[in-house]
Amino acid sequence: MKIKKFSLVSGYFIAIASPLVLAFYLHPTSEEGFIANAGMLMGMAGIMMVFFQFIISARIKWLDRLYAYNNLIDFHKRMGVLASFFIIVHFLLLTLSEQSLDMLFGISEPWYVNLGKAAFLLLLVQILISINHRKIKMRYEQWRSIHDLLALSLLVLMFVHSFFAGGDLELYPLQILWFVLPPVAIAFFIWQRFFQFTFAPNYKVVDVIKKTNNTFNVQFAPENGDEVYAYNPGQFHFIKFSNCKYLADEEHPFTISSSPCKKSYISSTIKSSGDFTRQIHQLQKGDKVKIIGPFGKMSFVEKPHAGSIVFIAGGIGITPFMSMLQYMSDMNHKREVVLFYFNPTEADIAFREELEQLISRTSLHLKVVHILSKQDNWEGEKGRFNTTLLERHCLQSILSTEYYVCGPSLMSQAVIADLNELGVPLNKIHSEMFGLAGSGSPKTHQKKQAQSIARYVAILLLLIITLFAGIRSDWKLFDDKPMENGHSQELLKAD
Repeated sequence: MKIKKFSLVSGYFIAIASPLVLAFYLHPTSEEGFIANAGMLMGMAGIMMVFFQFIISARIKWLDRLYAYNNLIDFHKRMGVLASFFIIVHFLLLTLSEQSLDMLFGISEPWYVNLGKAAFLLLLVQILISINHRKIKMRYEQWRSIHDLLALSLLVLMFVHSFFAGGDLELYPLQILWFVLPPVAIAFFIWQRFFQFTFAPNYKVVDVIKKTNNTFNVQFAPENGDEVYAYNPGQFHFIKFSNCKYLADEEHPFTISSSPCKKSYISSTIKSSGDFTRQIHQLQKGDKVKIIGPFGKMSFVEKPHAGSIVFIAGGIGITPFMSMLQYMSDMNHKREVVLFYFNPTEADIAFREELEQLISRTSLHLKVVHILSKQDNWEGEKGRFNTTLLERHCLQSILSTEYYVCGPSLMSQAVIADLNELGVPLNKIHSEMFGLAGSGSPKTHQKKQAQSIARYVAILLLLIITLFAGIRSDWKLFDDKPMENGHSQELLKAD
């Protein structure tokens, strides 16, 4: 598995760097200065990163099995930031190489340069919306539609601009590459947005069970009577509510809360909290949905660990743990599990009866610790997670235990920070957040790896660009040609 991961990351970097290598190999010298060459190569690398963004986010299952979808989305976000940085620097370096502000503010530039300016402005809009969509209370589907439209527009504008403006794109191998890549990216986008659910199996709602005042367990069964698809406990799936009487035609990710041993149905437990989920109580038996899955790797069956486990859940974050606990019970596991379950009040505790039955009627050595934050007459644990809770309720060594954390983002971050302070290594802490528009996901071992990969990609690309631009320009900052009308025509169309 590690070899596959390393090979795929290496292939990703080589693919992004390949146009730079081709351009340098086929055109090793240039009359342009270092700044202009660096700017053009930065733009080329940025465009390649934008192209791969469509593949990373396409919900490719074998990629999910290697890295887990939430890690891919985290990497997608980081590479989006890196691509934006490269493209902005590309624009600024080319403006600097002109030794004039005409490229920045002039209106007499060739059409393909003005096209590049339009792409630059769209990129700034994309960045601002991505950062502030929560502050302006933009609905998830609205944000996603705008995000996708801007991403496609940027892809097309960047490739057209670079094809006509970049001197290196006069090289036939690069021209061929530039003709092939945009249709491939668009094909991935169209498949993921419009056809993935078209070919997904049809399910129907067979039951809607109220678990708390605002939480509902929804059971889905294949419409044709077949068994549900195979999955690991703790995974999630995407559900498209395409034919429901009272719900909007939207798709959303939800954790699976049922045991994989239940073959006749699959369930998700959903809290009425967001714009869409507030409607979930209106689901009716017989409503039709499409489901694609499973995704994710936050499951104890994915980890080669036979010792004790600690589950730390906040609110609706109990869902993956219910799937895992019920599966352990179905399989007659006898391992030791401690569940810390945080809620505001007793009325907010979902699956309370089921948890009590798991304690009393199964071979599982399960201890459930309820912690409430807003109920004064509660005689049990109160407040937030802390190290004292672990020491009081866990019999096994804190450092030899595996930890699974699921809940609101701020809670998950605080819990993982506390575990880190205790000396628990990140590779023993497992947590997933799979919303594309989500932010502030907790720091995990996998997230740290995604950060490192993005950092190494950036450093290596910058080293290659610096080396190639320096050799091409003989390390001269600017070209020696006189300026024409405030800008160098060679920057726009090199010989």
